[in-house]
Amino acid sequence: MIDFQGQQKRRTYEAVVPLINVVFLLLIFFLLAGTMQQAEPVDVTLPVGELDEIKPPEAVTIYVADDGFVYIFDQIIEARFAPFMLRSFFLKEGHRSVQVKADQNADAETIIELMAQMREIDVEEISLITERK
Repeated sequence: MIDFQGQQKRRTYEAVVPLINVVFLLLIFFLLAGTMQQAEPVDVTLPVGELDEIKPPEAVTIYVADDGFVYIFDQIIEARFAPFMLRSFFLKEGHRSVQVKADQNADAETIIELMAQMREIDVEEISLITERK
C-alpha cells in the first residue's frame, strides 16, 4: 500500500482567482448594461458659445451640416424646405419651439435664412445650440 504523508497544504492565492473572475464579469456586465447616450443622426461640430439656460427637450431638433443640408425627422433636405415640414408637424403637435444644431463650418447665411423662414411659420422659440467654452 502507498503511504501518503498527510494532506498537502493548499496554496492560499488560488482562492483569489474566482473572486477576480467574478469582479471582471460584473465589470463587463455593468459596461454593457449601462445607459448609453443615443448617437446623433448627423455628425456636426458645434461652435463654442456662452452657457445660457438649458431648454427642455420638447423642442424639435434640426441639424445643419457643413454642406448646407438640413437633417430633420430622419430626412436630409435642403434648408429652404425645412419650414414646410415643420409647419405640418406643429399643426399636429401644438408646441412651436426649435433647436438648431448647426456645424461651425456651415454657411451663416443659410442658418439665418432658415431661422427667418421658421419665424414666418410662427415658430415661437428658436435656440441655437453651441458647445460650452
